[in-house]
This record gives sequence, C-alpha cells and structure tokens, in this order.
Amino acid sequence: MKNASLRDSEFLDRDALDAELTRVFEKCHDCRRCLPLCPSFPSLFESIDRHEQEASELTVTERREVVDLCYQCKLCYNHCPYHPDHEWAIDFPKLMTRAKLVAAREEGIPLSERLGSQQDLMGKVSCRSAKLTNAAFKNRAVRLLMEKTTGIDRRWIMPTYEKQPFSKGLAKRPGVLKEKGRVILFSTCFVEYSEAETARAAVQVLEHNGISVEAGYDACCGAPFLHGGDLASARKNAAKVVAGLAPRIREGLQVVVPGPTCSYQLKKEFPEMLETEDARLVAANTLDLGEYVFKLAAAKELDRDFPRKLGRVAYHLPCHLKAQNIGFRSKQILGLVAEEVVMVDACSGVDGTWGMKARYYEQSLKVCSNLTMAINEAAPDHVATDCPLSALRIREQTGREAFHPIVLLRDAYGLTDSPTSGLSNGRQES
Repeated sequence: MKNASLRDSEFLDRDALDAELTRVFEKCHDCRRCLPLCPSFPSLFESIDRHEQEASELTVTERREVVDLCYQCKLCYNHCPYHPDHEWAIDFPKLMTRAKLVAAREEGIPLSERLGSQQDLMGKVSCRSAKLTNAAFKNRAVRLLMEKTTGIDRRWIMPTYEKQPFSKGLAKRPGVLKEKGRVILFSTCFVEYSEAETARAAVQVLEHNGISVEAGYDACCGAPFLHGGDLASARKNAAKVVAGLAPRIREGLQVVVPGPTCSYQLKKEFPEMLETEDARLVAANTLDLGEYVFKLAAAKELDRDFPRKLGRVAYHLPCHLKAQNIGFRSKQILGLVAEEVVMVDACSGVDGTWGMKARYYEQSLKVCSNLTMAINEAAPDHVATDCPLSALRIREQTGREAFHPIVLLRDAYGLTDSPTSGLSNGRQES
C-alpha cells in the first residue's frame, strides 16, 4: 500500500507491510542514491546483492537489520527523487516507522525502550533529585547499571538536570506584557528539564525584542514513543500537547519550539497521528525558534544593535531542521552577530536515543565522523547547533561546548549578565 496513513486499516498489517518493504527496497536498490546517508542503506543493498538483486528474497533477519539501523534522521526523504507526490510515493522514514510499529505490535516493546521513552517521568524525577542524579551520572558503577537496564552506553555524556522544570518557573513569573506580540514557548522535554539555558536565552532575546513569552509545555512531543514503536502513547502525548496549545492559538498566539525534532513532530507528525482540526491548527502555527527569530528579522522587528561580535562560529545544521524545508534560518541569524559562520552540514548520528545505545554506539560514531572533522577543521571561536542531543555529541567528540544559536544571540546583545526576573539558573551541579 503506497504511502499508507497511520489511520489506514492496512498500516499495521504484516502482509501489507512486507509487500511494501519489497516494493520500496527494489526501487531503492535500483537507485542507490541514499547509500552514503546512514547504515540502513549499505545493509539493504548488500543484502539484496547477496540474493542476486531480488528484494523479495531477503530474510526476516536481513529486513529487520535495515529497520533497526534506521534512526529517523529523515535525510533520505528529501534526498529521494521519488518521494510523494511522485507516482512511486516512496517515504522511507515513514516505512521504517511503520515496520517498527508492526514489530512492536507482534513482539511487544522491550523494557529498555519503554524506560527510555518516559521523558517526562524521568525528567521530573531527575529535577526533584537533581544534585543526586547529576552526581550519579558521573559514577562508573551507576553508568554500567544504567547501560544494562536502559541500553544507554556508559560513554554517552548525560545532560545536567535543573532543580525544577523550566516552565514551572516561567509560569510563576509576573506577567511581562510586550507590545509586539505573544508567543507560547513549547520548551521540549530536553530543554524543559536539563538544558533550560536555551529557554532562558529565548525568553531574554524575545522579550528584548518586544515579544511576550508564555509557558506552554504540557508533555513531551511523543517522538521517543513513536520511534520506539509505541503508537498509543505517542498519540496520547500528541493529544495532550494539542489540547493545551490549540485554544491559545485561537487567541492569536504562535508556538515557538527550541528543538528541531520536536518542532518537526508538531508540524509533521501530529496532523497524521490525530487527524483533527486542532492538530492541523497547531501544525500551521508552530515555528522552530530560529525560524521565528528570522521572521522577526525579515519584518525588520529584530533589534540589530549587537554590542558584541562573536568571531568565527561553526554552525551545525540538524537533520530534523533540514527535513522541515525552511532554509538555513539560524545560520542567517548568526550571520548578524558573527564575523564568519561556517556551515557544518553533517549528521550527529544521535537522533533520539539510537546513537546513545550501546548496541549502535560505534556505528553512530562513524556516522558523526564528518561532523567531528568539520568542527575541528573550522577551529571556531564558538560552536552552535539547534539540536541539544547533537550538542552533547559535539562535546563528547570534540571537547567543545555547542550552544543553541539563541544563546549566542543573547550573548551578542550583552544580556548574559542581566538574567530575566524569575528565570535564574536553577541547575544543580554535582
């Protein structure tokens, strides 16, 4: 069934899935344009070659390897000359998601996958015990136990948790009314619990430019559930997020998201998962943070008086931002405050939890080798990326701190030493 919808009766049917896998695998093998993008394609092509170019002869194990090696970077979708609306309607990432959903339905979801998907539960617990949690993440014995229970490789750099979720502090602030508009900050689970510096900077920059910022995080966007095969939980989270955002959008607010995986989820996945008018409304009124700031600049509503220039900036373009087809908005914004911006167009190989897992860790390092090499060769004064997981991978592999572009923009304004009232750094170091 070409380009099946999540709501189609055949979407989770094994026979229909196998037929579609064979159809798509045959087209991909004839093309091979996506060979260098990720481990799935070399595995696919080598397997088909072993069977004299017959995709229908692939074993269950060979097909499963192709699916397991897909980490949903989405790069192959735009790279493919046959994606919808071509008559062949090839959507490889969606097909891989479909295969994982069918496997989960047939086999159940492993405990490690279930634990790793509970971002809100883990985030809230980790914030309440931030000092203890942050110290534990530096303990070798704890990391070994964690690897066995959650599958997260002991070498992966864990984030540092805040003492309270960001939106809780933002909601407690006295109302800050600005003259140019109001936005909802959907802070994302990662920023909400552990990388709140990005959210603080977003509030400072937007308020500096006359935009009121309101809290709007009710639940994780559900991407970890969807990528792990738990469609029911992904839909439940999507419905909760939409229920919180849609009424406020009708009041005239837009949604701003400081994480490309989550902005992609709200824009692209929610309408199909829910198929409701509210979901479509949220999708149509969601912007990635860099996209929104660029919109202010294009409307000549962005203050361009930057007391501080940032020198040479290496900017990493995240895969899930490329998948949104909105251009290089964060790079263009950084061009206002940097003497030079070096584009680093290479995958970090993380994409959710795939690159953190011990099972795929070495493969993920191979994927990110171009990223590491490009940053080292650029020898920048600063490194920027819109993706918080890519920032951890960059620190892990280069030793350099990578910041969201909004943080560098805040620094260029000279706002670093003037924290917004009520949003002081709540991070608990070990």
